[in-house]
Amino acid sequence: FCLMSKKNLLKSGTYTQETKAGILNLELKTDNSVFMNLNLPKFFEVIDKKEIAKSLNISESTISDDLPIQIVSTGLRDIFVPIKSLKDLSSIKPNFEKVSEISGKYNVIGYHLFTLETKFDSNAHCRNFAPLYDIPEESATGTSNGALSCYLFKYDQISTDEASNLVFEQGYIMKKPSEISVSLKINDERIEEVKVGGISSNFKEQEITI
Repeated sequence: FCLMSKKNLLKSGTYTQETKAGILNLELKTDNSVFMNLNLPKFFEVIDKKEIAKSLNISESTISDDLPIQIVSTGLRDIFVPIKSLKDLSSIKPNFEKVSEISGKYNVIGYHLFTLETKFDSNAHCRNFAPLYDIPEESATGTSNGALSCYLFKYDQISTDEASNLVFEQGYIMKKPSEISVSLKINDERIEEVKVGGISSNFKEQEITI
């Protein structure tokens, strides 16, 4: 949608798009940023550290003791894995075969790893692995960071006041840094709306003859 706006194919306004997570509403703003509505969060089972640590080739002590490893969805199911430090998160080299196996076992898209220790003034630094769907690692994952926002709110890691303006770092280990914005609408301590978005940068154009 950012690209279509830059190519003057769309004007700012509200639109819908069909996805595997359903038909989602989105807003294209005048600065070419896009914010997409996600489904409200659903929280599923908590998973044992040992199983996840083994698939990531890390010790269980690398995973936070204060937050659970849990499946959460705002349209697509992911396993959320809290890592203690940015250094630990950056050094992880997963066993993608085992990650795929566990993803299939729990019927999830993949793993969304995060740490609350960040490079910049963000809410979390993230990595996303979805080898079951031929995505070893992804540099920007909107649905996962939308769900992560809900997870962090549920476990008191973000306040109601800051929930409407959240930022997540991702893609740095891939040398493809991204900044994903999320806005939660909270009413009486309940999440009533989840929006995720940002603005794209056009790094390269080429023509392909088919």
